Amino acid sequence: MIVVLRYNKCGNMKYISHIDLLRHFTRAFRRAGLVIEYSEGFNPHMLINLGAPLPLGISSSAEYITVRTPDTDGETFMERYNRVAPAGLEATKAFTLKTLNPNIAGRTVAADYAVKQVGADKVRREVEGVVNLLSFEMLITKKGETVIKDVAPLVNGIKVYPDSLNVCLAAGNTTLRPDKFTEYLAEKYGFTVRTTELWKYEQYVREGGVLLETDAYLQALMDKEGEKL
Repeated sequence: MIVVLRYNKCGNMKYISHIDLLRHFTRAFRRAGLVIEYSEGFNPHMLINLGAPLPLGISSSAEYITVRTPDTDGETFMERYNRVAPAGLEATKAFTLKTLNPNIAGRTVAADYAVKQVGADKVRREVEGVVNLLSFEMLITKKGETVIKDVAPLVNGIKVYPDSLNVCLAAGNTTLRPDKFTEYLAEKYGFTVRTTELWKYEQYVREGGVLLETDAYLQALMDKEGEKL
């Protein structure tokens, strides 16, 4: 049986690394007495899959973890996990699949983020218009090297609200960091953002050429399995 949990990563937990995140889950599952299936071979490990790493310091209410368990349905699994979950890593939704592997990490293509902003409403047309540009170059520093990169194909949406800037950016195998992108927008168009208050609130896969919320994708898989019964 495959269980997928949607969970928060916030508070102090937004500062822990991807590998430490896995350790927290492993310990919590053991404390909850949950039975997780193990891989075979010389070095067996729990069959647990996390989504793409979230940059340190960014909060989220749209993270996903997939586990294989022999006999525990999603709702029961979530209830037992939440009794012992570390603060900031609570699960909010659960999905149960019998055979279909959702492969969330491999299928994720985009995510929505919101960041506190001041002054962007004065340049709203210019900022929101970036999503329609054929090319939008920004400086990106990686491993100590700064390069100019056209990020236009990685920007799916931009919306300015009275106190927040919401962006939909590439995530998963190809990722545009929301903190770096919103900081660059702010510098270019003359407003400020508070990336210490940046929140990821939705995640998407691509189905039929359109973005589909991960929750809807998982529900569709559950419905598909139900039709086969």
